[in-house]
Amino acid sequence: MNSFQKQQDSCFVECGEKEAPISIIIKNNRTVWKIYDADSFLEMPLKNVRKLWMYMFDEAWNNEETITNLKQWLLNTNARLSMEAEINESEFAQAVHNAEEARRVKEAHGSVATKEINQAAQLARKNAKTAENRFKQSKRDCIKISKLQSIFDEMYKKFL
Repeated sequence: MNSFQKQQDSCFVECGEKEAPISIIIKNNRTVWKIYDADSFLEMPLKNVRKLWMYMFDEAWNNEETITNLKQWLLNTNARLSMEAEINESEFAQAVHNAEEARRVKEAHGSVATKEINQAAQLARKNAKTAENRFKQSKRDCIKISKLQSIFDEMYKKFL
């Protein structure tokens, strides 16, 4: 399980919106692609997603259910990732505030700062860095889902 999945799972627990993975089946001619978790589109290069969706829309009549499911998944995922980004942004702001406060306490004690004060400052910096990375990842995911949505809308208008 990668860190992105751990982050998603922790946010789902906090938000109470854990959903079962949506599997997508794309049929074209004699070929069938099964994607067991639609969230994997977020990890795939856009070029590959565009190819898969091109195959799906080439035989739109054969993939009507998939197109409907994918459209709904895009809407739900966009809302979920936007909410996650807001949560991560507030957590990042709080972590930066805590790190700054710990730095001030350490500075106030100067060279006579105790081991506990130094460790608290170091832990606060580490927590701020972790929160920053989660926030940046959630922003990247928001951008990616927006791009996926625009690709889907473009193909939807073109083929249907």
